[in-house]
Amino acid sequence: MTCNGLESRAMEYLDGKLAAVERSVVEAHLAGCAACRRRVQSLSSVMGLLDEWPGIQPSPFFGTRLAARLKEEPASPGWWQTFWQEGIASPLRPSPQPVFALALAVVMAVGAVVLQYSPAPLGPPQPGGTFASASADELPLYPDLPLLEDYEVLRNFEALQVLSNTQQVVPR
Repeated sequence: MTCNGLESRAMEYLDGKLAAVERSVVEAHLAGCAACRRRVQSLSSVMGLLDEWPGIQPSPFFGTRLAARLKEEPASPGWWQTFWQEGIASPLRPSPQPVFALALAVVMAVGAVVLQYSPAPLGPPQPGGTFASASADELPLYPDLPLLEDYEVLRNFEALQVLSNTQQVVPR
């Protein structure tokens, strides 16, 4: 038996709840391990002190007063009723706080205005050669539109890396 194994069995050993085989294994370990023997002796002395301690006796009418108080206590709702009232029905009720409702309405109105008047983002280049949301009056803003349409080619720099790895020919 190891010291950790004895630690988990020490209280059962002191209470006399171990089987005869386990008890002999614990006693053999205690004979060879001074640290575990001191630990079991200290646990035994603490248990002896606790056994000497007098128990607390309730007053003679404790049971009667407790029963009367329990009758006065209102019955608590069951878990299903509490779940329904606080989890399901509560969010469905209108807010009793008009300030919160007004603030929510203002935030939603501002969000709608911002979404309505924000410029539409330009989409990725289309196969036809034009941008997805570019209109005819926006095209003069892009004088180099063919260059912008080749953006995918410019994003891939592997070709430039191959060129830099080759030897340069110096003219004579």
